[in-house]
Amino acid sequence: MTKKPFSKSVVKIQYLFSFLRLNNTHMAVKIFRSVWFLSVLAVLFVLLYQYAAWPETVVIGQGEVNFVSLARDSFFYISMALLAFVNVTVYIARNFAKKSAEFQAWFYGFIAVINFFLIIALSFISLFNSNEDFRFGQIGFIIYGSLILVFSWILGGLLYWMVRKRLQTA
Repeated sequence: MTKKPFSKSVVKIQYLFSFLRLNNTHMAVKIFRSVWFLSVLAVLFVLLYQYAAWPETVVIGQGEVNFVSLARDSFFYISMALLAFVNVTVYIARNFAKKSAEFQAWFYGFIAVINFFLIIALSFISLFNSNEDFRFGQIGFIIYGSLILVFSWILGGLLYWMVRKRLQTA
């Protein structure tokens, strides 16, 4: 009885990417849907909590000469509209990708990451409008870190599908 040559590197690569061949991707969709739903609740809580603390005129940026500001109610409704638009895209994407559970799971996670970024941005605006003396330059890494998280999620999804496509063709 002769044994077939068996490459250890092929086994290691197959073992490394075995998570790409999950038979139960619906569980991943359920987990990411739950994370997304919790992130929606969290961003709504943060928005409503900070709305109560904002002054009548909310400063949202600093121009060269003066501050860029909006009325508190206007900023609240614009934020709610943005939040609604971002989170409704989950339902639109779910209808387009009914057969791809992996994409649905990735998209739920992506919107949860966007909601996390919105929480950070709203917290920064609230901190900027507070009466406390704070060095804003020291928390820039938190905002940049949340942006890096968003781009990492996008690149991770692209890498996932590229590797998955190569494994399916091999």
